[in-house]
Amino acid sequence: MLSQAEEAVFYEDLKTCGLKRRRLRELWAFLQCGLVNLSDSDPDWIQTTEEQAVLDLARSILIFEEAVLPGEAVNLAVRALEAEPALRQRFGSPVVLADDYLLMSRASQRLVNLLATGKIAVAGSEKTALPAFEPYPCATGFAEFETAHAPLQRVTLEAPFRSLERAWEAAPDLAGEMALIARTIAEELAGGTSPDAIAVVGTNRTWRANLQRALTSVDIPAAPMRHPAFKAPKGDLAPASDNEREHVLRQLRDSITRPDDSHGSRACTRAGINDAATRNNPPASPCAGDSIAWRQWLSFDDALGRSAAVSELRRIAQPQGLNLAEALAALDADALPGLPATSPFTQSLLTPYREAQRLLAKRSGNDQPTIVTSPAAAANRARESSSSSKADTALSLANLTETRENDAAATPTSPAPAVAIAAPEDLFGHTFEVVIFGGFVNGFIPSRDMCDPGVIVGGARVRQEATDRDTIALAEQRATRRLLFTSFESCDLETAERLRLHIPRIRLRNGVRTCDIEPSNYLQELNLGIRQTSGPTDQSHPSA
Repeated sequence: MLSQAEEAVFYEDLKTCGLKRRRLRELWAFLQCGLVNLSDSDPDWIQTTEEQAVLDLARSILIFEEAVLPGEAVNLAVRALEAEPALRQRFGSPVVLADDYLLMSRASQRLVNLLATGKIAVAGSEKTALPAFEPYPCATGFAEFETAHAPLQRVTLEAPFRSLERAWEAAPDLAGEMALIARTIAEELAGGTSPDAIAVVGTNRTWRANLQRALTSVDIPAAPMRHPAFKAPKGDLAPASDNEREHVLRQLRDSITRPDDSHGSRACTRAGINDAATRNNPPASPCAGDSIAWRQWLSFDDALGRSAAVSELRRIAQPQGLNLAEALAALDADALPGLPATSPFTQSLLTPYREAQRLLAKRSGNDQPTIVTSPAAAANRARESSSSSKADTALSLANLTETRENDAAATPTSPAPAVAIAAPEDLFGHTFEVVIFGGFVNGFIPSRDMCDPGVIVGGARVRQEATDRDTIALAEQRATRRLLFTSFESCDLETAERLRLHIPRIRLRNGVRTCDIEPSNYLQELNLGIRQTSGPTDQSHPSA
C-alpha cells in the first residue's frame, strides 16, 4: 500500500498522461472520490475518454509497481467481503462499535457494516465537522445506516460525555500570552502531566512558530504536530532528506533475496490486489527488490525526468510481464529489447539504480541479502506468474496484513515526549488531557477578512462561520480534562500587520504605535467572557 510520500511519486507518474495540471487534479479527485464512494459499481461511472485514460494509466502504474492505493484497498475489501461470505466469517466480529462514523468514507462505512456478524453500533456527531481520517467522508452515513438496518435503536446524547474544565485567560500583550501558556504548561508538568498529553492549538502558523521558540527558550519540550494533507498532490516534490534515502535503502535491503532463499521476502510474497491483474509469486523465486521502494529511490533528485523514463520503461517491460524491479534488473544487464543502453531514458534510470546497488553492497554483510540482477530469472518469474480468479483476489486482499505504514511504525524511533504545537485540523485522531487554544483573538479566529464588514458576505460568510465553530468544537472534543482559551489585548502595529490581526484602534504608547486587540467574537458563545466592544476605528488605517 502506498504511503503518503509514495503516493506523491505515483501522482508525478500520472502527469505523463499529458493533461494540464488543474484538469488532472480535478479528474484524479473525481476518480478517488468514486472509489471510496463505491461508485465503480455503476457501469456509467466513467463517462468521458479523459476519465478512462487517467484510470487506465493509474491501473497500469499500480500493476507495474505491484502497489495499491489506500482508497482502493478499502474499496477492494468491501468487494471481497460482499463476494466471499467465508471471508466475513473469518474476519467478522459478533459485536462491532464504530466511532466517528460520519468521518469515514462510504466504503469504510460499508466495510464496518460487513464486518459485524451479530450486533453493530455506530456513533458520531451529526453536526458538520472538518474532514478527517479520510478525504471524502460520507455525511449521509447515519441515514443510509438506518435504511440498511431498520428497525434499530437510536440514542441521542444531550449532555457532554465527560466533564471538562473550561476557562479563558487574557494577557496584556503577545509576549505575555506566550508567558501565560508557558506558565500553564509548567504547572501541568509539575503536577505530573506528561508533555505528550498537552497540546497547544493555534490557527496562525507564525504564531505557532513563535510559541515553539518561546517554549524551547524556557526548557519546555515542544514539537510541531503535522497532519497529512488529503488533497491530491499539486506536483512539486520536496527534496529528499538523508533520512528518507536511508529509509528507502533499508526497504530495498530487506526486500532483495538470494536465489537460494527458501523463505523469500515480503516484497516477493506480496500479492498484487489490483482488479486489472493479479500476481502469485512463488516464494522460492529470486526477487529483484520491492518495486515501490525502487520507484521511490528513482524519484530522488529528478522527479520529472524519472517519471518520463519510468513511463518509457513501463511501456516496454509491462507487455513482457515484468514489474519495475525486474525491468530495472533486465535493463542493468542490457537484456531488455526495445530500450537500448544508449537511450537517455536508460542512463537516467541506471545511474541511481547502480548507485543504490553500490550502497547496498557496501553495507551488506555475509548474512545480508544480495541483489539479483539476472534478467533470465526475472523473466522466468514473470512468465510463471498467472492471473487468478476474483475469489483469489479476494483471498489475497484478506491476507494482506502488512502495510508500508506498519513498516514505518516498526522503525526504532522513539523521540522524547514533547508538547504538541498544532493547527486545529492536526488534532483529528488524537486526544490530550490538556488543550490550550492560543491566539483566540479577532484576526486569527475569525479571520481579519471576516472581522471587516463587506469583505466576506453571503453564503461564503456562513460557511466560514460554520468552519470556525467546528474548529472550536474540535478542540473541545480532543481535550479530556482541561481546555484553556488564551488571548492578548495589545500588539505593536508592525507585528499586527504581519500576523493579519484585526485592528479596531491604534494608539501611541511610549513612542510605539500599538494596536488594541480584541478576543475572538466567538468567546461570548462559549460563555467564558463578555465580548469586548471596540472603540472608534482609526479611519486612516487600511483595515478600517
